[in-house]
Amino acid sequence: MPGVDLTLTIDMNLQRVATQAFQGKQGSVIAMNPQNGEILALVSSPDFNPAIYQEGISFDKWQALINDPFKPLFDKTTGGTFPPGSAYKTVVVIAALEEGIINLNSTYYCPGVFTLGRQPFHCHKREGHGTITLAQALLLSCDVYFYHLGIELGMDRMAKYAKSLGLGQKLGVRLNREEAGLIPTTDWWRKHFHYPPNKGDMPSLAIGQGANIVTPIQLANLYAAIANGGKLWRPFIVKKATNATGETVLEQKPELIREVSFIKPETLQMIRQMLLQVVEDPRGTGKRARVPGVSVAGKTSTAQVVSLKKTLSSKSTRMQWREHAEFAAFSPAEGAEIVVSVISENDPIGKGGVSAAPVAQKILQAYWEAKWAKEKEAHPALFPIHDLSVKEPTVPPTQNAGKTSHESRG
Repeated sequence: MPGVDLTLTIDMNLQRVATQAFQGKQGSVIAMNPQNGEILALVSSPDFNPAIYQEGISFDKWQALINDPFKPLFDKTTGGTFPPGSAYKTVVVIAALEEGIINLNSTYYCPGVFTLGRQPFHCHKREGHGTITLAQALLLSCDVYFYHLGIELGMDRMAKYAKSLGLGQKLGVRLNREEAGLIPTTDWWRKHFHYPPNKGDMPSLAIGQGANIVTPIQLANLYAAIANGGKLWRPFIVKKATNATGETVLEQKPELIREVSFIKPETLQMIRQMLLQVVEDPRGTGKRARVPGVSVAGKTSTAQVVSLKKTLSSKSTRMQWREHAEFAAFSPAEGAEIVVSVISENDPIGKGGVSAAPVAQKILQAYWEAKWAKEKEAHPALFPIHDLSVKEPTVPPTQNAGKTSHESRG
């Protein structure tokens, strides 16, 4: 009996670029349209050849697949769970601004460590950042600044904004197994640990560590919501299904889960401008994601798996203990057309700006080069004569311009 033909949202060129850019890494890459939830590219690595179900597979090869620690049979895009690390700091900034705890000019002093009682919470920059503003804290991913914010906000106020923006809950993606992740609340904490949370639990949560767990699709959707002004779209990959007689048996259109209307538009606009500097400023941790001719806004993250001695190098650390390198971005900074999230699992380098941001850059550049090529073909008079073999694209006619378990590098 014949099956159905599927029309997907996947952009084959972006899918090819994403797969090549992520080659040799384990984890997930997602590209989406932040204005409607369409998934443009989806990579879960390592993968496997689906032909094994038709051709047959030996017992030894099957055992190798199911016992592989990086789970090639498992779709990490919706089912993988990871600490968000510094990518979560944008949520904390939104919460602190909305709750009136800080404003754009608020400063904290970072000496390289924040001490609460006898417990030190280190910044990734051990010598400290000195007196630092909010924009500088996000630009340089200063942990101490966010330790202060976490204590002042508390667990439930951080959770309120994280959950409203789609973290710690299933998004209803109709693709394979989807996990909910976890954003802890006081109620959850009491049930799980049998005691109430205290101030000492807040610093690690504020930098996306501790009990915080998200899926790659949630991370992409979080940055999509920041990019589009607070709309949470349900990610989808199938546009329609057509049977053998040409009849449409399924049609899926963009579905708005909710609009986070209690977050002020000016707050999200402020966040977008700060994330723009993370990529565009020469000091920014995300500078390797720049695309000539168009703006890119994003946040790097280096999420710790377990607490390790600072003397251990990435080479001497067992693979499953190495940090995750993460990056989430959208482009352009205003009126975004594409959002990309990259999670490189147990990355040998372990830095989001070094290992994950360049992957996103290749995807973003491929998206814009393809769009500009179409625009040039449709309206050649708007573009000067240009050698298409040159990598740097013509600007389009209209574009908006010593670590402990508590530490999270950007």
